[in-house]
This record gives sequence, C-alpha cells and structure tokens, in this order.
Amino acid sequence: MLPQLSQTLFRRRLVYAITLPIVLLLLLAGVSILQIARLLDALNWIDHTDRVISQSNYVQKLLLDMETGVRGYLLTGEPEFLEPYEQSSVITGSSFDELQRLVSDNASQSQRIEQIETEYEELSRLIGPAVDQRQQGEVELLSLLRLQKQKMDRLRQQISDFIAVEEQLRDQRSQRAQETTEAVVATSLILALAVGSILAYLIRRLVLGVSSNYEEALQTARQETEATQRSAQRLAVLHDIDRSILAAESSSDLVRGALVHLRQLVASQQALVALFDPSSQHAQILAGSAEAELYPAEGMVLPLEDCASGDELEHPQVRYIEDLTTSEQPLSLYEQLHSRGIRSCLSIPLMVQEKLIGELALAAAAPAAFDEEARIIVEEVAAQLAIALEQSKLRDQLQTYAAELEQRVEERTLQLQEMNQELEAFTYSVSHDLRAPLRTMQGFAQALIEDYGDQIDPLGQEYIQSIIKDSVQMETLISDLLAYSRLTRQEINPRPTQLAAVVQEAQQQLAAPIKESQAQITLSSELPVVYAHHSILVQVIVNLLSNAIKFVQPGTPPHIEIYAQEERQSQQDWVKLWVSDNGIGIAPRYQERIFQVFERLHGNERYAGTGIGLAIVRTGIERMGGSVGVESYLGQGSRFWIALPKAVTASRSSHGSNPEHSAH
Repeated sequence: MLPQLSQTLFRRRLVYAITLPIVLLLLLAGVSILQIARLLDALNWIDHTDRVISQSNYVQKLLLDMETGVRGYLLTGEPEFLEPYEQSSVITGSSFDELQRLVSDNASQSQRIEQIETEYEELSRLIGPAVDQRQQGEVELLSLLRLQKQKMDRLRQQISDFIAVEEQLRDQRSQRAQETTEAVVATSLILALAVGSILAYLIRRLVLGVSSNYEEALQTARQETEATQRSAQRLAVLHDIDRSILAAESSSDLVRGALVHLRQLVASQQALVALFDPSSQHAQILAGSAEAELYPAEGMVLPLEDCASGDELEHPQVRYIEDLTTSEQPLSLYEQLHSRGIRSCLSIPLMVQEKLIGELALAAAAPAAFDEEARIIVEEVAAQLAIALEQSKLRDQLQTYAAELEQRVEERTLQLQEMNQELEAFTYSVSHDLRAPLRTMQGFAQALIEDYGDQIDPLGQEYIQSIIKDSVQMETLISDLLAYSRLTRQEINPRPTQLAAVVQEAQQQLAAPIKESQAQITLSSELPVVYAHHSILVQVIVNLLSNAIKFVQPGTPPHIEIYAQEERQSQQDWVKLWVSDNGIGIAPRYQERIFQVFERLHGNERYAGTGIGLAIVRTGIERMGGSVGVESYLGQGSRFWIALPKAVTASRSSHGSNPEHSAH
C-alpha cells in the first residue's frame, strides 16, 4: 500500500493535471463566446439596415405605382389606370408605420420619415380632387399634372436621401462587422496559442510530477510487494513450525523440526535449543539443526555459566554478538564456537510466564549475519517454542497423572468388586439367615395362639400378637431393604414401555388393598410410551399407589387420579406422570426429606410402613434417567410426579393428556 502522503500528493497532482486544462479551455471558450456575440450583434445591425432599405424601396415603389396610375387616368380617363392607385393607397399607410418602427432607434431617420409622410399626405390631398374633376369630365389637366410631378419629385428625392443614409449606415456597420470578424479571428488565434502554450507547459509540468510520483509509488509498491512476499514466506514457515509442533511426539522432535524450518527462513550455520536447570546449575542441549556437525551436540550437558551469566539469568534479554573476533563476552562456549569458524551469534531467551526455561541460539560464519527482521523472526519462533515446550511438559505430566489415575481406578474397582461381593454375601445372609428365625417366631407365636389360646390370659395373648406383628414388620423391612439394595446394583437398560400396561399391572398387585380401602382410581384413557425398565417402573407405581391408599384420614375412601403431561426441555420430549390423591398431605419443609431412606413423618402405630418406599421410587426413576417430585400441602392431598423420556414409536399415540386432568 502506498504511504498516505504519497497517495495524497499523487491524487492532488492528478486533479491539477485534469482541472487546469479544463479551466483554461473554459476561459478560451468564454472569450470566444464574447467575441462571437459582438460579431453576431454587428451582423444583426447589418440585417436590420437591409430590412430598412428594403422597406424604403417598397414604399418608394408604392408611391411610384400610385403616381403612375393617377397620371394614366388623368390623361386617358380610363378607370383601369386607377387600380394601382387604389391598391397603393390602402397599404401605403401601414408601410410607413412599419418603416417608422424600423428606424425608431435613429432619431434623424425617424424625422425624415415623418417629413416624407407629410409630403405623401399633401400629394394625396392634391390627387383626390384631380381624380374627382376628371370623373366629372373637366379636362384642365396640365397645371395639375405639373403640380403633381413637382410633389412627386420632392417625395422621391426625400426617399432617396433616406435610403442613401441607410446605405451609408449599412456600409459603416459592414465595416464594423468585418473589423469584429478580424478581431475575433485574431483574438481566437492569440488566445489559442496562449492557452495551448500554457496548457503544454502545465501539462508537461504536471505529467512530469505525476510520472515522478508514479515512479515513487511503483518503487514503494515494489518494496511493499517484496516485504509482503517475505512476510508470506515467513508466515508459511511459521505455519510449518506450528504443524511440526502439533505433529511432534517428543520435545526433541518438536524442537528439531521447528529449527529446520527456522534455518530455511534465517540463514545460519546452526541453530539449537538449550534448557536451563537453575537447581543443578546445568544446561542441556535439547535438539538442534546444523549444516555440518552440531556443537554443542544434542544431549550434551554444560555448566549453566557457560551459556549465560548470572545477571542474564536474573534479567533475561536478547544477546546478539555481531563478531566474536572483537567480542569481549567471557563465556567459554563462544570461544569454542569461534574456534570452529563461527563469527556471529544470536541468543533469544525462552520465557514462560516470566520464567526463563532456556534459550534459542543461532550461529553464522559471517559477521553481523542477523538483521533486525531476522531477530524479530527468531523471537517469534522462540516464543512459539517456549509455549510448545511448556505444553509438552504439561502433556507428559497429564499422561503421568492419567496413568496414576487409571491405576487408582483399577484398584478402586477391585475394592468395589470385593465390597459388592461382600454386600451380596450379606444380602444372602439377610435373605436366608435372618428371615428363617423370623418365620420360626411367627410360627411358634401362631401355634401358641391356636393351641394354648384358651390357657393364656388376655395380657399374654396381647404379647403374642405383638410378637407376630413385629416379626411381620421386621420381615417387611428386610424385604424392602433387599429390594432397595438390588435396585442400586441392578443393571438397567431402559426400553420403550407402555405406561398404561405398567399402571394396570400395579393395580393388579394392589387389588386387595384397593378393595379393602374402597379406593377409587381414575386414569386417562391413553397414556404415552416412555423409556423405562418395566419391572422397576411397576414397583415405583405400586409404591406411589400404596402411599396414596394408606395416607388418608380414617374413614375417608381414597380418591386417586393418574394422568400424564408431555413437555419439551433441552431438545428432549419428556412425559410427566402424575399420581394425585386426597390424602393427609405433606408440609413443604418435609417434601424433600420423605425421599430419603428410613424417613417417616408418622408413627408406625398410626400408618404402617418402613420408610423405604419413596427412596425406592427416587432411586429407580433416577437410574432410568428421570426425575421425581411432589406438590402438596397439609390437609389438601398430594400430587406425586415422575418424569421420563418419551419414546418415539412407529405409530405415535396421542398425548393422552386430559384437559380436565391437566388443570391439576
């Protein structure tokens, strides 16, 4: 891109080169138009004079026709001689008026016209009586004709004088028009030559200026093009370095590939990366690239003081030695390089979060081999390499951590497997070893009632009934614990499941309690299909219906309503199944607590239970990828809901949501 100043100057001169010729041409055109206007004005006056002369000749002809006609009539008495007189008399007045209008700008000529018109009127007064006498037969004509001739001669002379004046004016105006024409031609030639000379001078000057600016612009453009090409090449090499960084499997391969590309961009005999270890005061050559043998070689460990001074380690900066021959650097490494033919060195610190981790060093056989552009490129590559080395270090650490974590996961998995085996053994023990004594207790207690009931007093019978009731409660608790334990360990594979079939199966399992409590269960005519585990979902519905039947005021028949709603959340269609009852309700502060294991809000003497049913509901639903909740107030019943993903079937059923039920 051209510098802004050069662009402005170039644009300004180009505008001048176009504008000045146009202005001069407009000036020439303006002068020419003025001269032509003068010439046209002179020609118009000539034309005006010609019209005056033409009109004068026409008036003179009319007067001559009138005189000739009157003379012929007076001499012959023939009426046809009066026709010219009569015709001329009609138009002579208007002809004098036209002539008077044409010379209105000339006072003397206008006065002559008035005199001629007066003579014409006198002649007309003389001719009229003569014609009347001739019509009456009088023949004394000689004196009349002589008088008429005298009048006509004076009139003709005046018109001739008038015409002579106009012809003289025409000659003068023609002479003026000729002079104007010559002036116009001369002025036009002079102006054309002047404007042409000025234009030639200005155009030459402007063209030379534009040409000069154009040459400067071309030179600048060439320089910028070369810079752009170098920048493109530089970006391409940096891109290759990036790809090498991404493709490298180790830090040494990463650095080696980057240095090969760097030496293509910055001419040097060798390039290497050294990593510093301040704790051991050593520097290790990680990798390098060289035309011949690399020194120091890859993997070589050097004293840190051979690579950088103490001040440079504390305050890292670019170190550039143009000529080792005249350098006063005390580093022994430079002496070794100089003995191998190296004349100039460039060292760039590798920094990560203001921490020095090493340096990138280039060496060349020529003195002052690295210009400002080369130093900038090397600094960019050094910054990339520092980040890449740190990433490689973090990647190695991450791989180590991942391996350790994997080992821990394997150990923890083995521990969990052992714990599961122990839990299964415990479950087997609970299922067989604990339930068998409970059944024995129930059997003996029942036998005592049946065989020795009449021998036991009422208090003893009450004790026996309490033993039977508590053993049944204990067996129910053990069964619920086993169900909860199996649920937490059971493998679940949700599949499309008909909610209607699940609800129907749950009702069948609860047929006896439903009949005993006279519960009324209302459900929608159609329920959607969801993704669930059939048997677990049946257990969930059984637990919810059992609670709805159980937790009502004494003497109140349970009324249970089951309905479904569909909603879309997070790009997923969900089905929410509601179980609404007319029970005793739940205070809001306990609505989260009731889903925990062994949480009961009422004593066992009022509402029997183990406190595990709703924990099974939550665990089962969450393991199937759903959620559960409740809406309730004391004395106003409860609405439990479970949400499961909707299943997409070949023939999609209707939503099954009853508008009346949805109002709940």
